[in-house]
Amino acid sequence: MQTFAAAMKALFLISLITTITSADNAMEQQLPAVTISALKEQVPVGKVASAVSVISAESMQKDGIYRPNALSSAVPGLHIPEYGASLTSTIYLRGLGSRMENPVMGLYIDGIPVIDKNAYDFDWEGLSSATMLRGPQGTLYGRNAMSGVLSLSTLSPTDDSRPAIHLEYGGYNTMRIGASFITGRNAFSATFRHTDGYFNNAYKNKPCDPFYGLALRWKWESHARDRITLSNILSANISEEGGFAYGLFKDDTLHNVSYNDEGSYRRLSVIEGFKFHHYGDALITDANCSLQLLADDMRMDQDYTANSIFTLQQKELSGAGTMELTLRSANADARWQPQSGLFTFYRRNSLSAPVTFKRGGIESLILDNANSHIPAEIGYLTISDTEMPVYSDFMIDTWNAALFHESVLNLDRWTLTAGIRLDYEGGRMDYDCNTTLHYRFAPAMSKDRELPVPYNGTLTHNHFEVLPKLSALFKASDMIALYTTVSKGYRAGGFNTQIFSDILQNLTMNATMNDLGVYLDRPFVSVNAENTEYAPETAWNMELGTRLYYESFRVEASAYYMDVRNQQLTVFPPGMSTGRMMTNAGHSRSMGVETELAWNPGAFRTHLSWSWTDARFVSYNDGNNDYSGNRLPYVPEHTLYFNLGYSFKLGSHTLETDASLHGEGPIFWNEAGTRQEPFHLKANARIALVSDNWEIYLRAENLTNEPGRSFYFKSVGNEFFASTKPRLIMTGISIKLK
Repeated sequence: MQTFAAAMKALFLISLITTITSADNAMEQQLPAVTISALKEQVPVGKVASAVSVISAESMQKDGIYRPNALSSAVPGLHIPEYGASLTSTIYLRGLGSRMENPVMGLYIDGIPVIDKNAYDFDWEGLSSATMLRGPQGTLYGRNAMSGVLSLSTLSPTDDSRPAIHLEYGGYNTMRIGASFITGRNAFSATFRHTDGYFNNAYKNKPCDPFYGLALRWKWESHARDRITLSNILSANISEEGGFAYGLFKDDTLHNVSYNDEGSYRRLSVIEGFKFHHYGDALITDANCSLQLLADDMRMDQDYTANSIFTLQQKELSGAGTMELTLRSANADARWQPQSGLFTFYRRNSLSAPVTFKRGGIESLILDNANSHIPAEIGYLTISDTEMPVYSDFMIDTWNAALFHESVLNLDRWTLTAGIRLDYEGGRMDYDCNTTLHYRFAPAMSKDRELPVPYNGTLTHNHFEVLPKLSALFKASDMIALYTTVSKGYRAGGFNTQIFSDILQNLTMNATMNDLGVYLDRPFVSVNAENTEYAPETAWNMELGTRLYYESFRVEASAYYMDVRNQQLTVFPPGMSTGRMMTNAGHSRSMGVETELAWNPGAFRTHLSWSWTDARFVSYNDGNNDYSGNRLPYVPEHTLYFNLGYSFKLGSHTLETDASLHGEGPIFWNEAGTRQEPFHLKANARIALVSDNWEIYLRAENLTNEPGRSFYFKSVGNEFFASTKPRLIMTGISIKLK
């Protein structure tokens, strides 16, 4: 906790410094209202020819949505399972996604892209809206927007908002404290969250997943001149948590979480963004740049059992810089509205991921494997080390540059859009891995011999993508619009780092045999560094949709087909492997239907979101099995969200009641389809007494304590599941100050 306390002080100083440096503006009057959209689209959201979900701050507060994963199922087709730790941030959207590396969804906060996926899972306060564009958004947003873009807008100094304080407390000693306020040209927000943890580690007899987290945000806006608006956004998030609540699945029984080594995750994430907006007579110019820092430290008992097999520590220090410039037409009534832009970023990630084999791992994973290859008449291998660290250090550089253009043509009832993006991405990985063991070959050797095994080198890759888009929206009437879109998106490629422990194991065994002058008929085989690169995943999307607005009634429905090449898939090498890696699985496709309905007549409100997804391999053979035609793992076939609410007037107060159902499934957990999770529903509820200045509420998540499983994987031949969170009842108060 000393690390956490020191970081809290550092963040407090950052907040204090930004407050002092902006104090000269604090006494100035509130900025005049000006709206700068966080989206890049040139047309209003209602005229975008893609499926769109917009969730207001009020709806997020009612549903207890203060993290991206809480948007699961509330947005059709979106599935962000909660397991492991904040590092995980696994996202599935429209049937696509993966457990590792690059996401299929882009994340923007106030128009600034979040480059590092490890920073996707964070707490927020003072959020004004969340907008999800579904389907490939590659033309305007580029890399990793293959299935959609989530754009978050935070409290602005131009908003007519009163200072607010939120206090919430409930089961498992879970608490959340948040505050937001505006002063002059500045908007501030902060939130702190803690829980003792929801799952018990039976081996240690204490919760394995406690959490402490603090998030701070400062936004400054100014009219430098009549036509120029400047803004600066600084956000910082720090957390310290446990995690990895994985139970062994054996003999058709899911056992309690029980592991003996440390499981923890610590993270500091800072994003500093600056934006420039100029409204000219002919052109609107938008420019933004950002500096992003992420430092984290993960420690994991990687066999997830009470045995001393092996552990992993993964430390990252990642820095990135982004720049974007866009020019678009200032005439909103013009028939032709062009937009052109330039985007670039550079990221450097220093990654250290040592794997330490404990005595049990040395015997079961190394010695047993080695001696199985050695004829008994020759002898056998022994290793005297009680622990064997396998050091793996990486320096990974990623750079990207893109030019894009989009033209919108307004023809009475028709809105036609054509766009293209030329996107280049390069990467370089320097790897420096080594281990040392002390071995003896009995009975020939009488004493141990020290054997160092180094492994280092450099890999590079370069990829170029062309991302076109064509769309048409027809306004059939003032209430009904129809649209169709054809677009392409891609997910960046990269390098596998988590397989290097397996590579070093096999190199060590080969080096040991060579050191002895023994050459085996069955040499140890493994992937090498050259096999650890994986290519970008690309998807063509064809979509038909409609949206209808009539007074308080709104419907949006869409059907899509996505053709995916070079599908990125997380795989485990066969046998008693310790690592995992991303591979390109060949050809897959995803098709589905999404529907969103909202009706809010007077005191009554209802909201329905539903999706059906059929995502399958078209062709995939891993060398041992042919999975063509099978469903993609980890993708729910259905997502469902259904909310009913009613408000009662009680004099000068209002009693609000809400009940909702969240459903997901069935989910196939592996490529073979031999493990699956059935469709299951989770019930939430909320009741609140509301006045003009305060609100007192009681809410429940998973009210019926419905059991479920949120994640599945294999490690050293064992199967594990993560369970969904148990019932959580929270009470809270929100106060608006005058």
